[in-house]
Amino acid sequence: MSLNSKYSNWLLLLVVSFIWGSPYILREIALKSFTHSQVAAFQVFLSFILFLPLIFKNFKKLNKENIGPLLLSGIAGNIGPSFFFAKAQTLINSSLAGMLNAMLPSITLLLAILFFKSKTNKKVFGGILLGLAGTLVLSFSGESHGASYFWGVFYVFMAILSVAISINIVSFSLPKLNGTEIASLAFLFVGPMAACFLLFTDLSAPLASETVSKSALMLGLLAILTFGGVIFYNQLIKKSSHVFAASIAYIIPIVAIFWGIVIGGDQVSIAQIASILIILVGVHLTHR
Repeated sequence: MSLNSKYSNWLLLLVVSFIWGSPYILREIALKSFTHSQVAAFQVFLSFILFLPLIFKNFKKLNKENIGPLLLSGIAGNIGPSFFFAKAQTLINSSLAGMLNAMLPSITLLLAILFFKSKTNKKVFGGILLGLAGTLVLSFSGESHGASYFWGVFYVFMAILSVAISINIVSFSLPKLNGTEIASLAFLFVGPMAACFLLFTDLSAPLASETVSKSALMLGLLAILTFGGVIFYNQLIKKSSHVFAASIAYIIPIVAIFWGIVIGGDQVSIAQIASILIILVGVHLTHR
């Protein structure tokens, strides 16, 4: 890997991490008016609308060989995490959801080894373990939320599992398509699914809510971030590796904490600062 390519991958990693670290706070605000299912469906459907020009442009790239992987990538990479993260954030706050997301590289690597016969080395594996250790310190440095906390963690785990499946599909099963083509064609399938759900959901209560305007704005911003994030993230997967791409999960907690401080007035502890430093070392080690 050339030096320019290495720096390009790092820049892309930071951009995607900031994009993916921001939806947590937006989703939390949107949930004040809408249900978790509605938030997830609007996120996917509005992103689908933004993708329409690219869908028309890339439609000719769709064939019988890639239609299956694209369908699975769309469901696992968009519907799954949108629903599970929204559900999780009805039980835990946005910062904690972002912190727990750092489990992603370990799960991604495990799936790659089990189902795609991926090879790794001690340096990469050590970086993943170090990042995960920092995440554990970061996640459990605050107070527990009782039973709701554990259910929230479970739904975050399900969201991460969905994303990990999608990462491996993009990395190993769609070699002939670039990131933009994969993102747009995946939404070709999941966008109409989300639209069908919204047609049969009751929006009377959300529309009557006093916070509906603010929540609707958050849904629009969420869709824009999803649009940009999916494109950049798939490009990152294609340019680097599935392990390095999954390393965004190590930086997402930092972004989540940043928004927690700026918007939510959260306080950062010494333990959180120390764990962030550990996480960054883990990110560095995973960059082969």
